[in-house]
Amino acid sequence: MNTAADLLQDPHYLPFQLDLANGRVLCVRLDAQQRREAAFLDPRALPPQPQGAWLALSILQAPDTGHTVADGIFHIGHCGSTLLSRLLDTWPEVEGLREPLPLRDLAAAWHAPSPPHALLATLMAYWRRPLPPASRVAIKVTSSCNVLIEPLLRDGGLSRAILLDMPLVPWLATLLKSEDSVRDALAAFDERAEVLRMHGIAIDGVHAPGDAIEACAMGWLAERLRFDALASGEFASRVLRVDFEDLLASPSTELARIAAHLSLDADGVAHALASPAWGRYSKAQQHDYGRDDRAHDLALAQQRFGAEIARGVAWVDRAMA
Repeated sequence: MNTAADLLQDPHYLPFQLDLANGRVLCVRLDAQQRREAAFLDPRALPPQPQGAWLALSILQAPDTGHTVADGIFHIGHCGSTLLSRLLDTWPEVEGLREPLPLRDLAAAWHAPSPPHALLATLMAYWRRPLPPASRVAIKVTSSCNVLIEPLLRDGGLSRAILLDMPLVPWLATLLKSEDSVRDALAAFDERAEVLRMHGIAIDGVHAPGDAIEACAMGWLAERLRFDALASGEFASRVLRVDFEDLLASPSTELARIAAHLSLDADGVAHALASPAWGRYSKAQQHDYGRDDRAHDLALAQQRFGAEIARGVAWVDRAMA
């Protein structure tokens, strides 16, 4: 690999890290197995001796992706999106990319005076190049980046999207098992507060969230309203609402819905149902963690954090009133 142009022509290299302040992007080589194993396309996915280079954004030119299809998985966080992404990997034509790190920087810059529309579309063109034998890409986007859903569907290169969430009580119980999960859920607080204001729900003064739990509940409500609007708006035919609890309770039915929405071979549902991912912790496949383990953990969390969960539910009830 001699020149930047050569590197950009090779689909093994992905835009991996963005430095907007200095106008550059780090492109890193990841083969098909490395992409399949990665739960996150961030430093945790780097091999021991990564191959790559920092390139000036000014030299990027969107590659020709032909008729390659790229779909997106958007979610509220901690609601089974990594499992769903791994299940889609069981279709041989699908290459899953989980949470490319530059999308976080683009989402954070989206409300700037000049949103990075062109850069988003250009980077998406590079992510849309799957490695054989895959012929299409399914990109799972970080939960704090849902501000990008409409731009990605409008002109950012996504064909269809799945909008994944779950009911408030089990979601709060899931978060409360880990302080890191609570902090993660608060990452997009300001943007989600703006979503509520756009839907006529003021969260100032006495209606402001009083603590982290109420702030998490606020974020859940904002994403529910965002997903509802998407499912009934301009892109209604291109988005599919999925409840993670339904996916666990009726996996065959829900996977069939998802396959039909993404125009995947219906015969692939049987392979997805047989995937070992159902019995592994999705973000660390070396750990056993199945549906029964999750149900047990959630039952304990709802007992331990019952008062906190009730406070979050009460905040949503007040906000909706």
